[in-house]
Amino acid sequence: MNKTRKAIALVLASGLSAGALAQGGLAGEQGPYVGIGYQSLSADLLDVTLDTGQLIGGWKLSPYFSLEASYTRSFGTENNTLIGINDVRIRQGWIGSAIGSLPISDNISAYARVGWGWHRLSANFGEGTEKTWVDDPVFGAGVKANISPMSEIRAEWTRLFDDSDINATGISFTYIHHLR
Repeated sequence: MNKTRKAIALVLASGLSAGALAQGGLAGEQGPYVGIGYQSLSADLLDVTLDTGQLIGGWKLSPYFSLEASYTRSFGTENNTLIGINDVRIRQGWIGSAIGSLPISDNISAYARVGWGWHRLSANFGEGTEKTWVDDPVFGAGVKANISPMSEIRAEWTRLFDDSDINATGISFTYIHHLR
């Protein structure tokens, strides 16, 4: 849990620092953006929680619609001794999404995500490490707030691996910087 608080604090601090230095147009304008984030991911079947980092790139086509790609990787491994699994991790993950936004005020918007994810998972079940690719739909909803003309922060609930044997739900905090 202590790692979780540190990761959230790091994402928010870097976002606020970069936002204070940013200049330019409003975050609602069109164009490319990049981001960094933290996600706490809970896998239902395995009963484990993973801390993951995210790198994000996207293009805002309008104030209401964006296309986004993200890369995800676990910070470490997780174990569940009750069911005999060790070293559960996401070795790498890729998600492509379409995001629809709805402004609530000048600086706050609600948004929804729909896309597809490809994740390389590994776990040790006592007879060696098994690695597998899981590709499934991804969907989520969140809130984003502009913290400067070029920066925003997000809080999001996401559902991953929804069509596979392993269902997972994530809560993420992300800093986004618009490149204009």
